[in-house]
Amino acid sequence: MNSVADTLHHVTSIVAAVAERPTEEIAPESRLIEDLELDSLQVVEIAVRAEEALGTPVDDTLLAEPGTTVARCAQVVYETGAREALA
Repeated sequence: MNSVADTLHHVTSIVAAVAERPTEEIAPESRLIEDLELDSLQVVEIAVRAEEALGTPVDDTLLAEPGTTVARCAQVVYETGAREALA
């Protein structure tokens, strides 16, 4: 994943797959729990799929915070990848 936009696109695809919804229904401002009605296991699944794509662990507790949006998920994933690239 090269850019923030690429990361957002990829995370949106992951969220859509986990939520079993078309990608078009997933907006950057969609909240995982409140809007998409995902449960904690589904949030962990998002983290696991992002980890597989990145090759580095993603902290699922950051994704499970109340009000977390798809854009916030992408930011966490992007920042995790950037930290790993610098390490």
